[in-house]
Amino acid sequence: MAFLKQFKLILHSTNSTNCLRFDTSTKYNKLFSSGAVFSSNENVIYPNVKTFKHQHITLISLNRPDDKNSLNVATLNDLRKAITNFENDSSSKIGILYGEGGSFCAGIDSNEFSKAPQIYDEFLQSHCQKPIIAAVSGFAYNIGFDLCLWCDMRIVEENAVMAIDRKLNMSKSKPFLKRLLKTIGYSKTMDLLLTGRDVNSKEAFECGLANRVVACGSSVGQAVNMAFNIGKFPQQSINYDRSVIHKIISE
Repeated sequence: MAFLKQFKLILHSTNSTNCLRFDTSTKYNKLFSSGAVFSSNENVIYPNVKTFKHQHITLISLNRPDDKNSLNVATLNDLRKAITNFENDSSSKIGILYGEGGSFCAGIDSNEFSKAPQIYDEFLQSHCQKPIIAAVSGFAYNIGFDLCLWCDMRIVEENAVMAIDRKLNMSKSKPFLKRLLKTIGYSKTMDLLLTGRDVNSKEAFECGLANRVVACGSSVGQAVNMAFNIGKFPQQSINYDRSVIHKIISE
């Protein structure tokens, strides 16, 4: 598992989060630049999203670190393309979604706020056809919170926070509210919905929003480790069971 060891070793400090995190550009140049791991068509860089593939795992990253990976329409379109390519790749069994630069996704780009809600709702109403894990660091606000719950599981770093920002006059999507209600129950959902307060990693784990809490900078590596293990199982039954769960949630 040399690949996993390199995930653990290639770390650097950052003042913005006061912890260690992955330098993904260095990591992937080091791991994949030789072309020995996969061919160039398996490494796709859109303007705002990157995808990398290793064996049966596809890693998808939001790549707007200067804006804490806040989503605009162009980024969402890139993300949809990346997800579609992952779903259509028969050799890729499981995906990992994360954000570059130490933050998962800080919400919607304020410059596109007025035209965004319907476009985002359409995406969130969908379900990924294969298992996908969110590796969450830094901020997961608003649409970032939505994306966390859109994924099957969440590996959350100790410094991460999730929240519905009530300062924005924006209603939440019905799919998000359904997922949140199913995940944490009525009382907790109303608490977060009405107060808009931050949820730290400890509380997220206790209420079911986080499946694992891990050290700063290790969420992607931990997600890769989990994805390797999940990929060992027969995928037909896993994907069938997932589809049943999604149907139940949608009812």
